[in-house]
Amino acid sequence: MTEQQTTAPSWDVRQLRSGRNWSGFLTLDNLDAVADRIRNLIGDQQSYVWMASNEGLGDYLPSVRTGQVADKITVKRDDADGTLIGDITVHDSHGLWWITTEAADQAAARGHTPADAAYLEVKHDHIVIDHKVPAGHRVYWVVAVERGAEDGAA
Repeated sequence: MTEQQTTAPSWDVRQLRSGRNWSGFLTLDNLDAVADRIRNLIGDQQSYVWMASNEGLGDYLPSVRTGQVADKITVKRDDADGTLIGDITVHDSHGLWWITTEAADQAAARGHTPADAAYLEVKHDHIVIDHKVPAGHRVYWVVAVERGAEDGAA
């Protein structure tokens, strides 16, 4: 491949960049595109709701935080241990939350289950994240734009 030739973005990266609904695994290939969609959803001081259901707690009662505002959304790739790991971290009103991946692309991620690879459903006004936390249990997060009276919501 010459210097002027570039690899075309994968289907999921093109889909994410298009603004259309998308679902798939978080991968090293789509890390930046997923982060951009999160920024588009909540990055301009947009108030949002963060909801979590944690299998490790046993009762699946959701934790809900309203009025969240993202201060910073970062992407990091680290290969200090010889394994490339990527993460997206959101610093918000409450603290921070993040998702990580080691999968190079969708094909590599399919060898995992949502319990050990982050699976996302991205819509125009919310994102559902199904993944495993470092403690080893599964969590479900929903990040949804908060609608106020100014846009006609009750």
